[in-house]
Amino acid sequence: MSSRASSPISPLDSELSVGSSYDLSTHSVILVNDDANPLFIDTPYFVGRICVRVRDFKGIVPPGKTRRSSSPYFEGNKEQYSIQVQGRFKGEKWTADNIIFGNDFDRKINLPPISRLGLKIMKWIDPCLETDIYNDKPWAYSPLLYTVNVLRVEYDELTSDHNNYLPPWPSYDGRHIKEGIINSSDNVSKRKKYFSSEENRKKFEINENQVWNFDFCNSYIDFNNIAVKIPGIKIGILQYWDGQPFRYVCKSRDSSVVFFVITFQLLEVNEEEKFSDPSQQSEVRSTKVSNQLLKYDQYNEPSLTPKSSARWASVKSPSSVLFSNSQRQIHSMRNSIPSSPSPGSVNIDESSENEEDIDI
Repeated sequence: MSSRASSPISPLDSELSVGSSYDLSTHSVILVNDDANPLFIDTPYFVGRICVRVRDFKGIVPPGKTRRSSSPYFEGNKEQYSIQVQGRFKGEKWTADNIIFGNDFDRKINLPPISRLGLKIMKWIDPCLETDIYNDKPWAYSPLLYTVNVLRVEYDELTSDHNNYLPPWPSYDGRHIKEGIINSSDNVSKRKKYFSSEENRKKFEINENQVWNFDFCNSYIDFNNIAVKIPGIKIGILQYWDGQPFRYVCKSRDSSVVFFVITFQLLEVNEEEKFSDPSQQSEVRSTKVSNQLLKYDQYNEPSLTPKSSARWASVKSPSSVLFSNSQRQIHSMRNSIPSSPSPGSVNIDESSENEEDIDI
């Protein structure tokens, strides 16, 4: 055995960036929870503002900025994060069916044993969800107009001399936007029911004279603890993670146009530099953790690989939770979800005080 002392794993911090393509070199690190100053994007196909909020955010901020740990947005609800967007779709005459929103990855992902159950629950929540999580490049997408939690679309004619004009940002103080679509209902359930039909989505035309305000949020993804929480189950993601960024993408159904991308990354930070001056936290030298995993001391950990390092890191980190429940419990929960889920078949009660988390 080598006498050399092995280095501890560097702390991991989250960084969120926004851009108009998959290319991270073109992205801007966003100041999370900055309600009054959303990030502006202007491309041939989309002009808009994007605000990302994360409850109790502990991650990296842009140079010269001070971290905002939360937002008034989270008062009185259980949401863990919010992606709020205001903008105009440009360039072509789109329909509600060919603008989609969701996640994709560049390579195969290591999935927990409970993933099939989780997928059934997600499809119960979003019946329009289409996915192939076992693909070499996994993906999960749903029509934007259907999947967002709150949607407000208003007619606001765009003049030729103001091709990037937007009305005032509606949530400078963290207030929630209100549901409402041109000449239609202001009821979320009615909107989802109507646009669950492909035929109805194809009839709804989208053009640059419409201003879209929408909010995509949920209480399932915990970016601080790197976990996914679905009713009764808490899945520690870090132990399955191989260094890939996690991203939300708004694009055309045929993938020919990308409107915007929000990317979540885990980066290693130097602990001493991080805490020597909190106001300069964003200037800490950071590299993608996947590279750091490759540099592990192979003398002391001869069988360590990038994948096993990530798994080991999760076990050693406060974000991981031990397996505290039997496979019998998991099997019982799996059987409670029918093969063809319907709104009346699963009782999802997020408010239950007796909820027992099974960490996978």
